[in-house]
Amino acid sequence: MLKIHDATYIKRTLSFLATTLLIFIITFILAIIFSPSAETIKNIFNGIPKNVANAEGLQKVWEYILNNGFRVPFQMLILAIIPIPFLYYLNIISTTISPAIALGFAVNFDNYKGIMLTISAIPHFFIEILAFCFVASSLFKLNQSIIRKISNLLRKNKKQNLSIKLAITNLIKIYIFIALPLFIVAAFVENYLSKFIFDLLT
Repeated sequence: MLKIHDATYIKRTLSFLATTLLIFIITFILAIIFSPSAETIKNIFNGIPKNVANAEGLQKVWEYILNNGFRVPFQMLILAIIPIPFLYYLNIISTTISPAIALGFAVNFDNYKGIMLTISAIPHFFIEILAFCFVASSLFKLNQSIIRKISNLLRKNKKQNLSIKLAITNLIKIYIFIALPLFIVAAFVENYLSKFIFDLLT
């Protein structure tokens, strides 16, 4: 059932992950060095959906799952249908940069608490980003197959079409059996484990 007919999807996932972590690290370091303005931080927190920010306990877990596990992947899917490479990756970039800036600012404001906050955020951030990278990896093939289909209509020497049906099938399998469970785990980790680690360290 879980057999994915794409031998390179894990390699692509790891490539997306490495790129995303590099973006996070660079943004985090720059945020520590340059110290974002209070207005920048305000805009970051205003970007958090109110239903997530105001929820507590299992309700907050559910809101995280709804937002990260359903809404954002759906937005990525819509962008992947547009025949422009890597447009769907913009969601991951925005998801990466915001916490990097916030954590960098926290370290700049209070070194110890900021570092402890960063350490406590690492588990859920890594799991969540890994889930997004699995989605991006599967969307890569879908986007590629759509671009190939359209480009073949415009060229005389046709290239071999890539199966859109197979790309969608792989996407569904990767999302249901890999990405969505990771999003669920990340939601519980973010709501419970991260707070526990921070309280333990401080």
